[in-house]
Amino acid sequence: LIPKPGKKEKRPLGIPTMRDRATQALAKLALEPQWEAKFEPHSYGFRPGRSAHDAAKYLFLSIRRQDKYVLDADIKKCFDRINHQALLNKLDTFPQMRRAVKAWLKAGIFENGELLFPQAGTPQGGIISPLLANIALHGLEEYITSHFPSRKRLGSIKEALWKPIVVRYADDIIVMHRDINELEKAKELAEIWLKNMGLEFSQEKTRIVHTYHEYNGEKPGFEFLGFSFNQFKLGKRIEKVKTRLNSKLSVTGILPTLHQNQTLHAKEVLDDLNKTYGELMFSAPIPMTVKLADSVMAGQSIIQFMPKSPAAKAYKKLAKEVEQRV
Repeated sequence: LIPKPGKKEKRPLGIPTMRDRATQALAKLALEPQWEAKFEPHSYGFRPGRSAHDAAKYLFLSIRRQDKYVLDADIKKCFDRINHQALLNKLDTFPQMRRAVKAWLKAGIFENGELLFPQAGTPQGGIISPLLANIALHGLEEYITSHFPSRKRLGSIKEALWKPIVVRYADDIIVMHRDINELEKAKELAEIWLKNMGLEFSQEKTRIVHTYHEYNGEKPGFEFLGFSFNQFKLGKRIEKVKTRLNSKLSVTGILPTLHQNQTLHAKEVLDDLNKTYGELMFSAPIPMTVKLADSVMAGQSIIQFMPKSPAAKAYKKLAKEVEQRV
């Protein structure tokens, strides 16, 4: 047993013999390509070519346009409680490999002079253990998302994406959704799925938060893999720039760009900006349109390239407003 950093509890560590290490390395070389072709897209832990930074990037992209409720979950003693039979049934390999994996899972452990035979879990310290844990947890993301429609119409606004965001790094899981009731449903589904593998969430380490405001006594935002994820009111960014760079800086106006008027989130952001900044807001947001990209390719301004387009009209209106304010 080795101590966990900053905690009283200890982590059991199984050290295979040199022969077993070499054999496990060979088994991993055979099993990993097969399972890498199957693994779910948002599983990032202990996989070749993937890292914590990839998981953080995906989470950032998932909340940059929409605030969400977040299930920040940890699987309780995941490596120690994986059901052996469920894992072996899932392995999908030839008999000789299956017998070898079973032997490693059931291998005896000397503790305080006593030989113990584990009934569950994968021994931490083995070369193949992280891969076996990923195989055991494969299917969780698909099970959760399959119970939700891809899109849902919200009033008269264009349909919104409705499947929850599921990200897993080993035994740490993040599930996000814009609707708290749907997030609670996703949590229940995850608990049902984990139970079949002999696993459950840690009640002490699992919580539901919101990325923008307080929820159920929890502060906004969450920590994942050493990264902090949070959303702030827009005014705080401007104050930080003034404090750190130049206190004499002033704002002439605020211009929303790449505006998609047909999306609910874009309308919510524009309404929030208007409420927060009032007269500072320029009256004509620049719309997102392919004509702007075409004008760049043509080496012309949008006013030269297509003077009657919505983007050109918005820039003409902006020029008049800037001239009046300066």
